[in-house]
Amino acid sequence: MPRSPEQNQVIREKRIQQILEAALTVFSEKGYHGTEIGVIAKRAGLGRSLIYYYFKDKQDVFIQLIHRTLRLWREEMNTILESGSSVTDRMGLILKKSCALCQDDPDLSRFHQMIARDLQLLFFGREEEVRRYFEENIRQPVRALMEEGVQTGVIQVAPELAERFFFSILFGAIHHECMLDKSQLNDWVKLSLYGLTGEKSVSVSRDDGRRMSYHE
Repeated sequence: MPRSPEQNQVIREKRIQQILEAALTVFSEKGYHGTEIGVIAKRAGLGRSLIYYYFKDKQDVFIQLIHRTLRLWREEMNTILESGSSVTDRMGLILKKSCALCQDDPDLSRFHQMIARDLQLLFFGREEEVRRYFEENIRQPVRALMEEGVQTGVIQVAPELAERFFFSILFGAIHHECMLDKSQLNDWVKLSLYGLTGEKSVSVSRDDGRRMSYHE
């Protein structure tokens, strides 16, 4: 009996997932330039020709890996963003969840960090496509939250500066060479949101002599 379209789709998704998981494993061992289609096929337990049935070339394999994994991250973040919690709580949850995801899958975290650093070199001709995936799935959700924080008065600096600070502390915590320990997560989130003093309301002097308060 021939397979139904639904069964074919399930098989297709299973094969693609096998290939992408194998590509990530080989990348972790050999890096991008050392990863070859034949090696990916062998690691996935599939024929080389089957890789080319689903993907145009190695570049296409890795672009799909980027796209799918960033989309999954976005889905995780949407759950937090749409929770109805305060801006401060959502910022803390995004920081904690993002860091936890990277700790649970360090190979994937390292992959994204290394890829993001060399987009133009690795994906010449398609770098804007890949850059758009990072923008839509990582930058934009956080940017919207920062803008909401400014509009509601929770954040009292420009949203662009808030976004830059947010990603600076996040990327510093998940860097593959010095990733934050899980036991430090709660203290790190508190420090990120309230500073070294641990106070939820801090007043500082600006260059023009005015005072500004930062609070939950």
